[in-house]
Amino acid sequence: MEIKTITLLTRQIEVEVYSSTQNSEKLPAILLLHELFGILDVYREDAQDLADRGYLVYVPNLFSGGAVKYCIRAMVSKAGRINAADSEVNQEMHVLLDALKTDPRSNGRLGMLGQCLTGGYVIQMAKREDMLAPVVYHHSLGIQGAGVPNNESLDEVRMLQGHWSTVDPFCPATKRNKLIQQLGDRVEAYTYHMPHGFRSVSRGLPEAKVVWQRTVDFFERELKQNIV
Repeated sequence: MEIKTITLLTRQIEVEVYSSTQNSEKLPAILLLHELFGILDVYREDAQDLADRGYLVYVPNLFSGGAVKYCIRAMVSKAGRINAADSEVNQEMHVLLDALKTDPRSNGRLGMLGQCLTGGYVIQMAKREDMLAPVVYHHSLGIQGAGVPNNESLDEVRMLQGHWSTVDPFCPATKRNKLIQQLGDRVEAYTYHMPHGFRSVSRGLPEAKVVWQRTVDFFERELKQNIV
């Protein structure tokens, strides 16, 4: 693992970079976002697992520059609370993805995983033409409709894999179902009867292992197999 600094619109953040030392070829690349807890060792384990499977993985510390500053911008500002496409945080996501795509170790094929607070960003980034494998776990951000502003379209989303809890007060069924309804056959949707936090607080549960296997299978299919 290495740490690099990336300059965003108004700040610099540290990014943990995971890559297989056994592979000299250019690799598909995944942006893995932490939850509200910040970068925990469990996310580092997931990043290393993906690297061992042949991916270049960026894990940005979104709390760089101060957690309070980040949370105010992400959750208290109007644009942040409704997860607007042009919010400052979503613009930061574009910068991170662009940096990942142009990394000399990357082959330009992009995937992304966001969860809870950061899940909503995946939905917005799934609109990018180069986002081939977006995965969301129980998106809590976004106070309107499906998790993006009601006046924003999801027509640009090519494919999304989503995992949700049926007992989740942070991402209610109405929000989940609205997103699934809007995406139709462009979403691969799964629900589980276990608590929020599939890769953190619920990590040890049997169904959490199913979530991870479906996630890595999706990355494998969309980033390595479905190459035109």
